[in-house]
Amino acid sequence: MSYGFRDGGSARAGAAEAGIGRREFLNGALVAAVGAAAAVPAAAGSAEPSGTASGGPPAFAVSTPSPSASTPDRRGQDNTKTYAENLRTPVVGRYQVIVAGGGPSGVIAAVAAARSGAKTLLIERYAFLGGNGTAGLMTCYNGFRNQRPPDALQTVKGIPAEYIAEIVRLGGVADSVPYAQTEHDVPSGDLSYVVGFDAEAAKVASLNLLRKEGVALRLHSWVAAPMLEGSRVTGVIVESKSGRQALAADIVVDATGDGDVAAWAGAPFAGPAAQGDRMGMSLMYQLGGVSRETQEATGGIRVGDRVVLWGPSFGGDALDVENLTRAEVETRLKLWEQVQAMRKRPGAAPVHLAQTATCIGVRETRRILGEYMLTEQEAIRGTRFPDVIAISSNPMPSYRGRRFFFEHEGFDVPYRSLVPLRIDGLVLTGRCISCEQGPFQSARSMAPAMAVGHASGCAAALAAKGGVAPRKLDVKALQKLLLGQKAELRIPA
Repeated sequence: MSYGFRDGGSARAGAAEAGIGRREFLNGALVAAVGAAAAVPAAAGSAEPSGTASGGPPAFAVSTPSPSASTPDRRGQDNTKTYAENLRTPVVGRYQVIVAGGGPSGVIAAVAAARSGAKTLLIERYAFLGGNGTAGLMTCYNGFRNQRPPDALQTVKGIPAEYIAEIVRLGGVADSVPYAQTEHDVPSGDLSYVVGFDAEAAKVASLNLLRKEGVALRLHSWVAAPMLEGSRVTGVIVESKSGRQALAADIVVDATGDGDVAAWAGAPFAGPAAQGDRMGMSLMYQLGGVSRETQEATGGIRVGDRVVLWGPSFGGDALDVENLTRAEVETRLKLWEQVQAMRKRPGAAPVHLAQTATCIGVRETRRILGEYMLTEQEAIRGTRFPDVIAISSNPMPSYRGRRFFFEHEGFDVPYRSLVPLRIDGLVLTGRCISCEQGPFQSARSMAPAMAVGHASGCAAALAAKGGVAPRKLDVKALQKLLLGQKAELRIPA
């Protein structure tokens, strides 16, 4: 049982054939080229490092499947050994909309779907909500407007702004952040480029928004597979302490970050090329006992006497559990050594490691190919689309080795980029939407990802209530609904 809060242009079909950019390619090719998940060089960027893997061997050996073990792979690898299963999975619930993943984009999508009149369930693998913002301790929401002029337009409003207002009400806004930006009055709702926050306040703010809209919630539940009828997603299979269960839905929103539901359903996807354009992983951490003078040397996101910092980085394939294990082990051990060395500096003895992120922060894995693939040049030019559903104004932090700032107030995200090729009953949100690597770097940031989540949730609700496939949804009706919920789309209300 889930816990129910009860208070109160034309489609670019060619993207699937060839036009995905010189550095990008599809499912099987990614696996073959990346191979054993070799490290990638660090990308430039003072406050958001892209990451490298350690040059030496792992701190200790990680588990490696034996030749006789079953190693099922949903990305197309040919396994010589398999374990056959004959499963009958009980269906334990039915909803109009299921949102798979409780990160920032997924939380906003669930709130939007429920507010738009759909019976909605949000599924999250951790014991709390917030994704990379809380589990990953990435405690700054970037991209509410351009970081540099022109920055007059706040591009992310609506339900994401309500979420920030709730964090403000809880007293959870950070005292300082490491990014240069123009001044704005966050408590009044005039949001700066970045809003730093306390992770615990963000967890509570998410719950409060869900409770207000009556969203049902399942924590401790890992989405293991889609339910399928042909090419139509009809729900999800979850694994939890209650075992393997099925949850049916009219429409599923894939907010997994990695595009798991879409990829496992058979949607084509693009991924990083072997040349090293993948954004790396970073382990965030929090220091306690940090004086103002010490913070001047370290930077970071400050709340009281605690400062969150970017820790060691790691490269390779974040869809490979062996590489993820190495990443967690090596960065955590390296971080401990770094903090102990830091404490030996003059005046730094009171500093201590207060917290490490629950998991290493993953930036890039799959990008699902949709009805339209947003291109690098369209993002740079600020191309406007008639089916706009969100705006991304965040810089591209690792664009050709530098932080690239837009000379406009943000590029449009078209609705078609939220609709996967080949698969029905599914809407994309977060960092797995259909775009080239350049605009991905911008739109995967948490503020624009929340704006996309707002649109995804509204689209899912309209499709479910209207009994239509997401690709056939009336976009004008979607835009009207978003504008009614105070989203920013730069079109007349």
